[in-house]
Amino acid sequence: RAVGEIARDLILSVGYTGTKGTMLDLLLGPNRAGLNSSQQNLSLKNAQQFTYETSGATSIYQGLQVILRRQFHNGFSMNAYYTFSKSIDDAASVGGAGSGTVAQNTFDLAAERGLSVFDVRHKLLINHTYEFPFGQRKRFLNRGGPAAVLLDDWRISGVTTIQSGIPYTANVRGNQSANGGLGAYFSGRAEATGLPVSLASSDRSTLDYFNTAAFTNPPPGEFGDAGRNTIEGPGTINFYMSLMRILTISEERGVRLNFRVEANNIFNHPNFAGIATTEDATGFGRVTSVGGMRTLNLVMRLTF
Repeated sequence: RAVGEIARDLILSVGYTGTKGTMLDLLLGPNRAGLNSSQQNLSLKNAQQFTYETSGATSIYQGLQVILRRQFHNGFSMNAYYTFSKSIDDAASVGGAGSGTVAQNTFDLAAERGLSVFDVRHKLLINHTYEFPFGQRKRFLNRGGPAAVLLDDWRISGVTTIQSGIPYTANVRGNQSANGGLGAYFSGRAEATGLPVSLASSDRSTLDYFNTAAFTNPPPGEFGDAGRNTIEGPGTINFYMSLMRILTISEERGVRLNFRVEANNIFNHPNFAGIATTEDATGFGRVTSVGGMRTLNLVMRLTF
């Protein structure tokens, strides 16, 4: 990590983080019918399909983080954190954030290698605080009076979050009898057509968030060749703002009144929270849920 002061009260920090995981959790479905065979022709006779949990998966994460800090001066401070990262694995769960998905093909684990379910390529987080320059020991209205009493000790703060979305996998419906047993565990993936998966921003809508023509149903009795987590999910843009004042009622007794107005998603930006990724189901490619709308909270707290 490199840290340096690039201007007065302005500090820039650049760092790199790289991690590698081995012998991670792996879920397999070994008792499936072979390719192009019937459900009755299971690998292990006289046994039902089952999930086998073992180790052997791997992961790798690489991230570049840039931090810009503006130390508190003249009533203003700000911290900005930007992370550019990528995480890849072939595990059923890694970092506690996995989906617990059984490998599609026990005998082709290389096909499981793809983006981690929590992979976020870009993330920008900015928090700031500004104290109004009015009142005692401030630049303006520092000689008392009604206006000073009214405007003293007010501050505004906020947190801005902008990040790209997590990835999704194009799958197909499956159960123990689908595709000759290959669709068990709901782990079957769609067939890739070779067309681009992403759509231009101007072409995206709640009915078509990605290019559904990039996927189709796999041939009967065969595994789909679409990779894990090849669909980029919706990103997030959120602005949180807070207006606060601490009013001293009694200095000697330490009695103070904290008044705060909070606004989450203050600009009421729609943040899509999920998309339909089952290729052979109704609504494939549509947005399925949306995050919370703007909320306002009024908080008053008396401390003594």
